[in-house]
Amino acid sequence: IIGGDEERYKRVVFNEITKNAIQQAFQTPGELNMDGVNAQQARRFMDRVVGFMVSPLLWKKVARGLSAGRVQSVAVKLLVEREREINAFIPEEFWDINANTHTKDKTAFKLLVAQKDGVAFKPVNEAETKAALSVLEKASYEVCKREDRPTKSKPSAPYITSTLQQAASTRLGYGVKKTMMLAQRLYEAGYITYMRTDSTNLSAEAVDAVRGFIGSEYGDKYLPAKPLTYGSKEGAQEAHEAIRP
Repeated sequence: IIGGDEERYKRVVFNEITKNAIQQAFQTPGELNMDGVNAQQARRFMDRVVGFMVSPLLWKKVARGLSAGRVQSVAVKLLVEREREINAFIPEEFWDINANTHTKDKTAFKLLVAQKDGVAFKPVNEAETKAALSVLEKASYEVCKREDRPTKSKPSAPYITSTLQQAASTRLGYGVKKTMMLAQRLYEAGYITYMRTDSTNLSAEAVDAVRGFIGSEYGDKYLPAKPLTYGSKEGAQEAHEAIRP
């Protein structure tokens, strides 16, 4: 610790960038966590060991100015291994057969052909598929059994960095770079919370405000008895709350 005796210093910790959270953190400072300090020192040592040794190799083999670190080097290794698996994959042919039927009241009803004579059926070539189609096109269909089962589903967890990127890619076709650039702008303009996070936790103040709004605008029947909570992945740092307006 720069300055000597660790007992002279306090540690202020907050996991959300809100006025109340920061004020509360300064009102109740904690002790220095020397295990955390030592972990940081170990990370710095590993950064130097890996970076100083591998980066010059990149300069020689790839291009000047590139850097390698303890995290990104392992990530690149995983990507390379995965790409090799993809290249080594031998695709297997299979066909799906769907029957477009309709009920007596002319409601469309699409059926996936999954069994033949009570045995799982998945045609593996065009000949098998055409043979099945010749039978199915002449057949009549009836519902022999129906099962109704109640289901419950929870809303998706609040966005973290990775799920924000996935949603932007799926729904908007944005790449990671564009997504994070736009998120950075929104954050700097004060429209969203910090966008680099692995925590699904939300500020208690924000949750209370949202619940109050829903209750007053739509009624208590749209509110669960208590706020929903979501678990975080093992190893998550949870230094910031989830991404929210």
